[in-house]
Amino acid sequence: MDPSTITDSIASKKFDPEGTDYDYETARAAGIKPDKTGHWQSREPKSGLILKGRKHKTWNLTEKGEKEAGYEIYKENGRYKSRRKANGR
Repeated sequence: MDPSTITDSIASKKFDPEGTDYDYETARAAGIKPDKTGHWQSREPKSGLILKGRKHKTWNLTEKGEKEAGYEIYKENGRYKSRRKANGR
């Protein structure tokens, strides 16, 4: 099966920020593509929009990575976003 068919099928579902999925539609619109390993990044860098649902199996890794980079995850208008912490820690 063609991998693009799988992500096209997944992308056609409405993204639920509280769910287990990934927002492929927004990622593609932002020009984001998977890396060599097939991994899609967790955050849209310009807006800070988190592209994984809260119950995604690797959400904890996103939280850890954002914290280590000096960012904090917050919710705005029903979506999770990330911003640099005011104190940078």
